[in-house]
Amino acid sequence: MSSNPTDGPIHGWFGLSYCNYQVLHRALMQSMPIEWQQRMVACLEELREAFEHVEQPEVFDVKAATEHEVSDLTEAQRKQAGIVADWYRGETPPDGWSEEDLAEWRLHHEDPDGPTYSRDGEELDPDERVLLPATDPVPHYNRGRTYIAPAVRSAAS
Repeated sequence: MSSNPTDGPIHGWFGLSYCNYQVLHRALMQSMPIEWQQRMVACLEELREAFEHVEQPEVFDVKAATEHEVSDLTEAQRKQAGIVADWYRGETPPDGWSEEDLAEWRLHHEDPDGPTYSRDGEELDPDERVLLPATDPVPHYNRGRTYIAPAVRSAAS
């Protein structure tokens, strides 16, 4: 094991993901035993105190989502994610053409493998992963009234 703290257990826990944050459900944490909650709060307090000198955002906007590769998205999902495909590679047909002439132009210029762009204008790689909004399956903590029973662990676990 490395002596560098950035290569330690937290790095390993995140695995191969590129996640920059760990989001924890309040309802699930409040459903854990009191002893666990005390240990968790102690660790969170220790973390906060250790980095009081580092400027932090005031709040975060966390939303449930599902992850998809750009190449696997349906047209409706692309639209939902604000992704546009440039099937004509930046070219536009001349103005004033008939529908028949436009169809002919499209036939010769259309490239389904043309680039795709995010709503921010960044070109996306077909293998790039994007998020689509989803419903959070964990209920809201409801001012501390939501309880979800943790799984019972066997002594062998």
